[in-house]
Amino acid sequence: MKDASRGHRLRHALVRPRGNFVWDGVVRGSAVLALAGIGVLLYASPGAAGLVGFTVVTIWVNGPLGIFLPATYEPILMLFGRLYPPLLVAAVGILGTLYIEFLNYHLYGKILHLRGFRAARENRVVAVTVRLFERMPFFTVWLCSWSPLPYWAIRIVAPLAGYPVHRYLLATLLGRFPRLWFFAALGLYWSISTKWLAAITLGSVAVAALIWWLKSRKGRTAPAATLPTTGDLIP
Repeated sequence: MKDASRGHRLRHALVRPRGNFVWDGVVRGSAVLALAGIGVLLYASPGAAGLVGFTVVTIWVNGPLGIFLPATYEPILMLFGRLYPPLLVAAVGILGTLYIEFLNYHLYGKILHLRGFRAARENRVVAVTVRLFERMPFFTVWLCSWSPLPYWAIRIVAPLAGYPVHRYLLATLLGRFPRLWFFAALGLYWSISTKWLAAITLGSVAVAALIWWLKSRKGRTAPAATLPTTGDLIP
């Protein structure tokens, strides 16, 4: 009876919806990706395992903390462009990018529409920025996805403007994929030694981690603020 009860609880935990349809898909999709990554690491060739690591790094540096990690991803692309065909690096990178940008879109959108962010939403500068974005939204996302313009701003403005997520991801795909391919190919054809390139990569990650640590330490010393609960973030 105990085994049957445990099995029932396990089945209930697996099929129970996690939030609305979008968040339920996000949770289950993340679990599938994690299991697939474990399978690749255990049974695939060492080369495929390296691509799993690259995918994890892609998700990490393009996630919500990406704003604190400027110029970190490009050296990583160049390094992996020497280990794998640049087109393959770009393809794997864009898949990881689109996945995390889908999460970013819904996460930023949910947070920005909390009551605590009402003043920020109604700020005049924010309102003007949203109106300007709405004039040419697809072009703006595409331009910021490959140019030096700050893409993190698009992560905020697009959900505030209610821009459809599928168009947001399509514009990101069209702009980001050539950029990923370019930097991966640059690493292959650039004459700098692999050791120096690896040192630049590690250095950029270390600097980004230091900046993030300093900012988090500063945040801990600041006066405590009321933060949204898990129930606020997940509908």
